Amino acid sequence: MSDNKSNNHELHIISRYLGILTSKYIVFLLLVLTLYPMNVIPGYILLAGIVFPAALKFAIYDNSADSKNDDNNIKDFTLYPTAKKYKFTYTKYRCESYNFILIMILLLIWQFTLDKSGIFSYPKNIVPSLILIIYILSRFLGSILFKIKLHIDFMNMKI
Repeated sequence: MSDNKSNNHELHIISRYLGILTSKYIVFLLLVLTLYPMNVIPGYILLAGIVFPAALKFAIYDNSADSKNDDNNIKDFTLYPTAKKYKFTYTKYRCESYNFILIMILLLIWQFTLDKSGIFSYPKNIVPSLILIIYILSRFLGSILFKIKLHIDFMNMKI
């Protein structure tokens, strides 16, 4: 791969990772805010979102050459200082991607299990859908904004 393509690919991967992290923190904030009015379900989703990536990293990590190979792949990055600055590794990226999918599935399950009878339950019924929409949009918008930010930093030699 040429240097330009390699740099763009690395910027794209790091920006997607940062977009996932940003959307995760936004959805955690929304789940904490809805914890009291919506009972314990947001707490379970929040707990799953915190525990799942840590458990997955623990399950994947071992002292074999594969786990050390992940760090060596990052050192081969052209933009190694940027990857190091944002603590990017492929393992963390994969764990956060799987966590994104898990939280989306849990939000969908929460939406489908709500009681939809009664006109007064309508405001509570749209909460999981709104959180899901905000979660997905914040991931994609965060990825785009971080890609622009990283590109500007790269062009201004701030990396």
